[in-house]
Amino acid sequence: MLCLLVAACLSAPDIVFLSVDTLRADRLGCYGYEFDTSPNVDRLAEGALLFEDCVTEVPLTSPSFGAMMTSRFPRMNGAARNGLPLPDDIPTLAEELKKAGYQTFCVQSNWTLKAPLCGLARGFDTYEDGFNKKRWGVLKSERYADEVTRIALDLLAKRDPAKPLFCWIHYSDPHAPYRFHSRFNPGDRTLRKLDETGQTRVRYDSEVAYTDSHIGQILAAVPQEAAVVFVADHGESLYEHDYLGHGRRVYQHEVRIPLIIRGPGVSAGRSQTPARGIDIAPTILGLAGLPKVEGMLGADLLKDSLPMDRVRVIETYGGAVPRIPGAKALMASRPPMRQAVLAERWKLILDGSRPELFDLSQDPSELTDLAQNQPSHTENLTKLIADWDQAVSKLDATEAELNQDDIEALESLGYVE
Repeated sequence: MLCLLVAACLSAPDIVFLSVDTLRADRLGCYGYEFDTSPNVDRLAEGALLFEDCVTEVPLTSPSFGAMMTSRFPRMNGAARNGLPLPDDIPTLAEELKKAGYQTFCVQSNWTLKAPLCGLARGFDTYEDGFNKKRWGVLKSERYADEVTRIALDLLAKRDPAKPLFCWIHYSDPHAPYRFHSRFNPGDRTLRKLDETGQTRVRYDSEVAYTDSHIGQILAAVPQEAAVVFVADHGESLYEHDYLGHGRRVYQHEVRIPLIIRGPGVSAGRSQTPARGIDIAPTILGLAGLPKVEGMLGADLLKDSLPMDRVRVIETYGGAVPRIPGAKALMASRPPMRQAVLAERWKLILDGSRPELFDLSQDPSELTDLAQNQPSHTENLTKLIADWDQAVSKLDATEAELNQDDIEALESLGYVE
């Protein structure tokens, strides 16, 4: 049996899980963007399978990654908001890979993903989330890409070559506030000639291009035969629908995410399969030659056959974490701020007032509300959300204790009310 275990470990591929915070799919060249923001990710996509239609479960960092790592909906994890950690008894992807003989490490860059706040450190030999203060003692709520890359390359160099590796490397630079990098200005646009919306979008694109340059360093350092899974936690509204940010809306700019998979036996191409965040863990387990864990609800996107009319419900509870002790768990029991359902070309949004209906095949930017003109579609899709609500259980939230640094960092990210 020991020989079989050793043989399995030697044959298992290295798996690199690369993620970028707040990255819109449509801001990448491989997804059709007009400016050259992502040459390294584009090259990865050329030899990989790119999913055109992947959505997050909740457009917030910690709930989104909690869903990816457990293949369970955030409400089932009791962690549908930032600041609510995953319970200890829910198995994670990293734990399963570690049990199978993988060495594991993670390099984090967003304060909401610090181990006590998210509960996602389980299963990692090293969970590097030790960023706190800048040079002058000012609290830093994000770790910049240069530091993420430096730490990740160091951990890659120290790996045990006798064991397969699973590493999660997370970049946060496209998250607000957006910094402009003079060396990274896709389209060579001049900030002073633009209005506030234009300047915001240039700064965002600059952050994406800056992050891409660091992703290129990681891709150059990992073996070509390693499996690479590239994804974002959620997107970002850049003044579309008169809104800047994420977490409180469920339009496509905020919920559609890139998903690119390269690995042994993965045929390069583009897929229209309706993918979602809960598919990440089963797909990575499949790459490792491991079965899906009992209780995981997602699909292995490389092996399972999914219907094109797959129903996908998205919801958001808002990103804010109240200051009052004990209030976070109380808020977790509240209904979602907004819900949306996607079924083939149709998308319905419910926000407690009037529904909005969009035909994404004709209106990908969701500018024309058809709810009044298509009452039968509105009714049918509303029922799909109601059925999902009934079928998907809710778990009471576990309260994380926030210290003053946590409050200050989350406040700087726009997550405290």
